[in-house]
Amino acid sequence: MTCRCSVRMRWLALLASAGLSAQAPAAAASPPDPPLKLSIDRLYRLPWVIGSAPKSPQWSPDGRHLAFLWNDEGTNFYDVWLTDVTGSKPIRVTSMPRPPSPKDPGKDIDQLTQVDQAERDHGVSAVLWAPDGRHLLFNLHGRLFEVLPGESPQPLDQAGGNAADAAVAPHGPRLAYLRDGALWVMRTDGTKPVTTEVYAPGKQDVAVESFTWSDDGRRLAIVETDARAVPVRGIPDYLAPETRLVPVKRPFPGEPAESRRVGIVAADGGAVHWAELGGDPEDQLFGVSWSPDGRTLLVDKSDLYIKDRRLLLVDATSGEARLLLREADPNNVTAEWWSAWAPDGRGVYFISDRDNDYHLYYQSLSGGKPRRLTVGDWAVFSVSLSPAAHALFVVTNQARPEERQVYRLPLAGGELKRLSAAPGTHLPTVSPDGRHIADLFSNDVTPPDLYLEDATVSASAAAPATARRVTHSPLAEFDRYRWVAAKYVMFHNAEDGTPLYARLTLPPDFDPAKKYPAILGSVYSNTVHNEWGGRIYHPTWGIDQFLAQQGYVIMNVDISGSSGHGKLFRQRIREDYGGVDVLDLASGAGYLVAQGFVDPQRVGIWGSSYGGLLTATSLFTKPGIYRAGVAGAPATSLFHAQTGEMRTMMAPQDHQAQYEKSSAFLKSGGLQGHLLIIHGMRDDTVLFKDSVTLEQRLILQGNDVDFVMLPNAPHGWDTEGLAQTRFAYHKLFDYFERYLGAPAP
Repeated sequence: MTCRCSVRMRWLALLASAGLSAQAPAAAASPPDPPLKLSIDRLYRLPWVIGSAPKSPQWSPDGRHLAFLWNDEGTNFYDVWLTDVTGSKPIRVTSMPRPPSPKDPGKDIDQLTQVDQAERDHGVSAVLWAPDGRHLLFNLHGRLFEVLPGESPQPLDQAGGNAADAAVAPHGPRLAYLRDGALWVMRTDGTKPVTTEVYAPGKQDVAVESFTWSDDGRRLAIVETDARAVPVRGIPDYLAPETRLVPVKRPFPGEPAESRRVGIVAADGGAVHWAELGGDPEDQLFGVSWSPDGRTLLVDKSDLYIKDRRLLLVDATSGEARLLLREADPNNVTAEWWSAWAPDGRGVYFISDRDNDYHLYYQSLSGGKPRRLTVGDWAVFSVSLSPAAHALFVVTNQARPEERQVYRLPLAGGELKRLSAAPGTHLPTVSPDGRHIADLFSNDVTPPDLYLEDATVSASAAAPATARRVTHSPLAEFDRYRWVAAKYVMFHNAEDGTPLYARLTLPPDFDPAKKYPAILGSVYSNTVHNEWGGRIYHPTWGIDQFLAQQGYVIMNVDISGSSGHGKLFRQRIREDYGGVDVLDLASGAGYLVAQGFVDPQRVGIWGSSYGGLLTATSLFTKPGIYRAGVAGAPATSLFHAQTGEMRTMMAPQDHQAQYEKSSAFLKSGGLQGHLLIIHGMRDDTVLFKDSVTLEQRLILQGNDVDFVMLPNAPHGWDTEGLAQTRFAYHKLFDYFERYLGAPAP
């Protein structure tokens, strides 16, 4: 399927068919220019062709104004913007100083370093409304500022940087934030803000991780983390004047992880009252929230392996906890949980997959069984509670497996009323009065932008909802490229017949009578979404489009473990990384070949991190299916994974065989195709050492392997530093061209 007209015209046609309205520039009277040719160098260079996605929408207390972060020039430095519900054009509130970035650095290393540093500077990182509801507060490089639209920003204090996670008290002129592991509260009712250090752990490797204001603004609940027992490992830094080891807190599965505890402290400071939660200190916390009367905390927690979830009610005075609800499932591998108090304080809402998939439930404080509020062969992904609207706003894939649409549900349950209309992925933020939604929206042919929707009007064939487009992020240049729209297909696992869903991107002017090379990737879980690029704002959108327009068929598969297809589908992955998921991918390759338009001798695969594990294991265990693969930052040793992977794999001490089975480096002798490894040398998520170990094994076994080392790349080698992204993607493309670009002999 090919986009033959401009994307803007496709978007306007889509809006018209859905009954939406959009503010778009008038069409040019002159004939359109010929399409531009996509290139890796242009796709991954500033300014972004698709623009800079708006983020962090924040409603004013009265629900009439919306602040957000954006860059209307398509670069990475964000500033504060403001719009309102009346349809006014958005205005730029701040123009903070940007780092120098030479326009034509040539080959000069000093100037190129400046360009790289400027690209990595993302400017304003957070925005929120001040207690007076008029000023805006924002964080720039860890320093808090206050600004009134139309005036110059002013720093709130002179303490320097490292401030994070600022939040305004629900009542009273107070602002809380974290700095250097401590909790601070600032009063803003005087001519000069007064800052107090409310709580500081006072121990190295112990810090306040998060906090939550009580509704009356008098107390805060804090979550403290303790990493003192976590092992320290050294990551070599080869770019320093002398090679050195950078110490990093980095536990392996089965080693001590961070512990956490919950405390309550007055906003003016004083002693912390710690909650008596019981269980293991390494238990996982998924939510801490205050009851409307400020007397009780709701704590959503589980064991380290997320097999035993508990909703606890903690007395805010004594710290004593009682169990409200417990859910145990020895097969559980995911925790897409949420919980919140009902507005009347008599019960709580929560998301659980206690039945067929994640759905919304209500649990009364008086006891009894929880009441299910949503029912269907689909999943709930997020919930926003609006007391003002007497409603819950839920995001589900009820319409189609690959979509995320917004619905309105009465607090007591009942009929779901769809609010969003356009096919795609909607990420809503509901206004305090419950009347409007700030919607970060994108779909296969529409890069992400910000829209405003009426939260009181249901979308239907007879009365579709309306949406006002606030931002126009793509550059004018965007419409001169020929973008290819994805299609969605379903096939079955070749061994057990489990239905599988895939996102298929075909070359322009696709001819089913021809034989095309195909690439599965970027392989990962949760890649089949109707949103720009298929994964939330992930940079593979560019390489996917580029490869498709070079004549490759691109397939993404929602492998076992992915969300939105039922609990049993997610649990298929339990203790089986590199097993059923790799078979799902092989089944996708088989499906493509069976369609008759893919050359079975020219199938490739690529992915990063977990996707690198999938790629390496596929080449090692599925001979004859893939001619070439590119494994980025491949997690080839489960023994060196993050401790979070124990949710799927449990502890290696008791599951040695499963860890060996899922560790790709132990299967390297089965390599028959061509493997390229791309890995950043600063990676502390998947250790660079693991790729070195894999390469050495392949060398000893007489197997062919290629290695691209990125000296300054962390784990996100394709998201941090555009020069290395371009370099690595060129290597990826050249590799596939070498082995898949022409019919195999």
